[in-house]
Amino acid sequence: MNYTTCQLAIAQLTSTTDHECVPLAKALSRVTARDIAARIPQPEFNQSLRDGFVLADYTTGTDEYTDFPVRGMIQAGSTETMYLAEGHACRIMTGGMIPDGGVQVVQQEDCLRLHDMVRVPTHVLRHKSLFIQEQGTGITAGDTVINKGIALLPEHTSLLAAVGVEEIDVFRKPRIGFFCTGSELVDAEKDLRPGLKISSNRYLLEGLIRQCGAEPHYLGTVGDSVAEMTEIFRQIDNNVFDIVISTGGMGPGKYDLIEKGFDDAGGKTIYNRLNLRPGKDSLFGTLNRTLFFGLPGPPTAVRALMNALVGPAVLKMQGLNTPFPRTIQAHLQNSISLKRHGVMQLWGGVLSFQDGFCKVRATDKKEHSSCYIVLAPERTGYLAGELIEVHLPSRLPLQL
Repeated sequence: MNYTTCQLAIAQLTSTTDHECVPLAKALSRVTARDIAARIPQPEFNQSLRDGFVLADYTTGTDEYTDFPVRGMIQAGSTETMYLAEGHACRIMTGGMIPDGGVQVVQQEDCLRLHDMVRVPTHVLRHKSLFIQEQGTGITAGDTVINKGIALLPEHTSLLAAVGVEEIDVFRKPRIGFFCTGSELVDAEKDLRPGLKISSNRYLLEGLIRQCGAEPHYLGTVGDSVAEMTEIFRQIDNNVFDIVISTGGMGPGKYDLIEKGFDDAGGKTIYNRLNLRPGKDSLFGTLNRTLFFGLPGPPTAVRALMNALVGPAVLKMQGLNTPFPRTIQAHLQNSISLKRHGVMQLWGGVLSFQDGFCKVRATDKKEHSSCYIVLAPERTGYLAGELIEVHLPSRLPLQL
């Protein structure tokens, strides 16, 4: 199955999780389950945009300036209501509430204070609309401020706090079980002996799952035996996990038993081979209502398939409006020659900005990728400077 077809097949079988209500303080990076409306307007009251003087109605003559008696001062945060009589002024600070009767704010730079009076040039008085922000001119109560399917950033939560929203309906975090296969794998250094190695994919998968906003549940390491494989699939409770992921055991070898264990457990296979590298030997299917992804063992394949296929499914479960990896074009820094072609390839890449251009290069062995370079099946190579398709990481903002 090719990449686009399997993306669509996964999307068709992926349903959003149910809703839950969380306090605003815990809503960062969560995905909104419905449109959110303002409870209070912005600003909440008519307010001053400058330090200066608020003036009541007045009559100007032909003089170059007008004097106003000053009555008190209004600071930001003052809740005292007052009435400003015609022809009078009041000292006011930025953010202060405009008193009843106030029609104009004059910034202090344009005024001259004379004991208990303030003198304002006549030409300044002509600009009556300046420096007063009226109640609700930014946001009216009832306005939709955040749409459904948005992963909340700090700017969103700040806005929601300002408009009086204290609790938010969000999609539940998907519960994802995962296990690693291989009789050579152990979980800790204390268990190492010659011929064994630590299961690093355990930590890789846990981190990638968290970056997608889901809850990881490690199910352990499973040996290369039919009995152990059968037992792990029996333990997968479809009422507990939304997705289960395995690594390893997906090749054509004698001890590659994932597909058999999945079939024996009653799993329905959607695909068991991809026209994609890395990830040719991989599996996707359903076990009752649980989605199952059988990934190859090499970490490069795990990372690539989590970004291209599994991650988007996790994001779609949370109701994200745009779950698939964002695609951009970048200039290739170094030429690429392909030993294999006829199959789509995803190479780890490093993005940078140089001389006003977005550029990308393949990662070195010890580097971490910040994107994936998409190599088309019909190409045998690319030249330095060519524009090439790049996939950005599939993850929720701020997830660590």
